[in-house]
This record gives sequence, C-alpha cells and structure tokens, in this order.
Amino acid sequence: MIKHYKFGSSTASRTDSCPAWAGLSEGVPRQESTYALFGTVVHEMLEQRALDDEYRFQTRLGKKVSGETVTREHIEMATAMWDATQQVLTAYACEEWEPEVTGTFADDVGGTIDLVARSASKVIVLDYKTGFNQVSPENNKQILFAAAVCSHESAAADLFEGADDFVGVIIQPDKAGDIQVKEWVFHRSDVSAFWEEHDQNIEEARTGLSEPNPGDHCAFCPAAATRCPAKNGDALRALQMDPEDLAQLSENLALIDPLKKWCSAVEKAAYGQLEVGADVAGWKLVQKRATEKWKDADAMIKKLRTKLGGKRNLTEEKPLSPAAVRRLAKAQGVEIDLEGMTTKESSGTTLAPESDKRQAVLSAEAFGAALKSIS
Repeated sequence: MIKHYKFGSSTASRTDSCPAWAGLSEGVPRQESTYALFGTVVHEMLEQRALDDEYRFQTRLGKKVSGETVTREHIEMATAMWDATQQVLTAYACEEWEPEVTGTFADDVGGTIDLVARSASKVIVLDYKTGFNQVSPENNKQILFAAAVCSHESAAADLFEGADDFVGVIIQPDKAGDIQVKEWVFHRSDVSAFWEEHDQNIEEARTGLSEPNPGDHCAFCPAAATRCPAKNGDALRALQMDPEDLAQLSENLALIDPLKKWCSAVEKAAYGQLEVGADVAGWKLVQKRATEKWKDADAMIKKLRTKLGGKRNLTEEKPLSPAAVRRLAKAQGVEIDLEGMTTKESSGTTLAPESDKRQAVLSAEAFGAALKSIS
C-alpha cells in the first residue's frame, strides 16, 4: 500500500504557496473521486507493464485492478500512455528504469513518481496524468520534489548517481483525448534551489503559525471547503456585498472565481461524506433525473419504420465536427487538408479579466449607444 505523506510531491506547490494548509487539513479524511479512481487503475496497469514485458493490458478487461473493474477506456489510455513511454525511453536510449518510485526525507516528507529512468547522462523523471486539465512540466514542483526525494532515498537512488542533467516528462491526454508527451530539461542545481526554499516552507507549515494564502493552489486542498478562514472569509464577505452595486463591481467580480472553486470544494466534500455513509445534516444522496432511452434501438426501428415513414424518419444524421474528422484521419493514417472548409464563430461575449489576451469588444447595445452619442 502506498504511504501518504503529509508533505508530498502532489502537495509541494500548495506547501510553498500556503504553508498553513497542512495544519488546517489535519484530520480531514481523504476522498477519492471517480476520476482519481480511474487514474489509479491506469497507473497500476502501467506499473505492471513496466515490470513485466509479458503483461498485456487487454487481458485485464473485466477484471479487478486496484479494486475497480477494468474497462476498455482504461485499456485504451494505458496502451497509448505506454506507447508514449516507450518513445521517451527509446529517444533517450534508457536501459534502466524503475516504476512507482517512492522517495523519502522524513517520516512526514516523501512522495512517489510514476517512473524514473536513466540514459547515459540524464535521469528521466516521468509522471502520468490521466485528467484533461493540462499540466506543464516546466518548473513543475511535483517533478522537482520527486527528483529531490528520490535521489536522496529510494529504490531508484542509484539511477541518479553521477547525473547532473534531468528531464521532467509529463504524459497526458489533451482535451481531444490524444496522448501528449511534454518535456522539460533541468539541472541538479534547480533541484537544490527548489529544495532549499521548500524545506523552509515545510518547517513553517509544521509550526502551524502561518496565515492561509488563498489562490489556485486551493483547488484540491482538504481544508478549502470547511476549515480555511481565508476561503470562508471570501464567502462571508460576498454575502455582505450588493452584487449590483456599480461602485464595487470590480471587487465583486474578483470574488467570483475563488468562490466558484470554494463552492465546488464544498459540494465535493459533502458528496464524498454522503457517499461513504456519513451524515450531513439536512442533505442526502438521490438518483439523478431519469431520462428515457430505447432498450433496443434497432428493434424499435424495425417495428415502427413502416408506420412512421421509414428508417430515415427515426434516425438523425449529422456530420462529424472538424476536430472529430481530424482525429479520425490521424487514427487511419490519412493526411487531409481542411483549409477553406471550416470557420470559427463565437457563440457570444463573456466576461474576462484585463490580463486575458483576447481583444476587448463592444456589445451590440454599447455600439448602438456609441453611434447615438456622435449622431
């Protein structure tokens, strides 16, 4: 069983941004989402494949891995990720590797990385991401943390010996579902510089005296939903403000994003508690609204087509999207040129901060008002 450290690789960025999270999260139970369970299965299959050349993903279909039943989706992702892993190992001429490497610095400091490999002069630190929220390997603190602890004390510590150049690799599906390999070349000095600062933040977190510092790092913090005064403070402050007061409109807008994330964290925490049978006063789990579906669509068409004007009246056909056509061409190894065949149309306007790279536009109403002002 994998040991969960208080200060680990997946929480490294949070520890540096908000050392207070550790104390605020003390005693909050860990919760595994459906997406996390999916990833656990894929990671376990990839580990077994790295250890055993005879291991075949397809033979696991319908069987239990990490307590979950393996589906075709698990197999397809694991297969594509392993193919990408082999490309990396081949590109760097790696002959030695160790999967699922756990490194440690102290009883509460340690973490696991999915694979460590060694070329003639470089160490490959590889991480699998099964989610679609894109993660960059550049200056990635999870990778830096893994390099630090695994080179210090781990089953793969010998692979780091004599190497000063590292390659951080993230293998992840893009939003279209295609597996991407992203790399970042870094140096042992980068690891040392990271660890010097990170170790100080761990010490500060251990004191329990830090003030919470809300930000993007709050996304998966166990304390965000209930215990963090900074997050709860935003909610209380918002309730005291007039949402339509033009004088404080900018301030109100600045609260939207953190509050959306806080609301999501609260719902996730409540759902997780109810799912394992805990009591959440005033709330319960219910079935989602049922939608009517055909038990056998082919049988329905066969029975009704003569009464309703034929099969064409019972089915709908529409062209695939441009993105789907490109994926189909890629899967079949066919080169296509869609130039002049597609167009991009915005569905309308939306709010965005000044930092957004898109150009500001005038609404139809504002444009009309501007014309009237000069007529």
